[in-house]
Amino acid sequence: MDKNSARKHGLSARRSVSQEVRGAYDASLFRKMTGYAETAKMTGCYVSMGEEADTRRFLAWCFRHDKPVAVPLIQGNTLTFHRISSFDDLHPGTFGVEEPAARNEVPLSEIDLMFVPLSAFDGQKNRTGYGKGYYDAVLQPSMKKVGIAYPEQQVDRIETDPWDIPLDEILLPN
Repeated sequence: MDKNSARKHGLSARRSVSQEVRGAYDASLFRKMTGYAETAKMTGCYVSMGEEADTRRFLAWCFRHDKPVAVPLIQGNTLTFHRISSFDDLHPGTFGVEEPAARNEVPLSEIDLMFVPLSAFDGQKNRTGYGKGYYDAVLQPSMKKVGIAYPEQQVDRIETDPWDIPLDEILLPN
């Protein structure tokens, strides 16, 4: 399936998940995310919005447990990641995404776990995002790359380009 078709399918499927099911999914994903982060030195994580799989509960857990976490800031055509310690460190940014207000940049080489948003995924751990390629440009071989998704977002196969970075794992709810 071409990326645009996969993206449309994944976004539509994600929107169709009921609030009740979404709540159960997000609770399951939260438990799994905290398990991964227990041993991470620095976690990169998107700040969820709209119908995305929730990361806010995970971020709150990081704050409560003094787990270092960095969130993305869109700068031109790329992302930089900045450490935050509370939701007060965020403000509305590009595309309505909450971004770090203060600049406390973390080098990508220090992020050993990256939770990646996605619109669709396939069984080979390929993903589509929103079509800008921001994450493909920053994912490093040294970091564990974990997509966060609902099962409804899966497609049979996504056509890839040489610059597309597959994930190491897709976290799905139980």
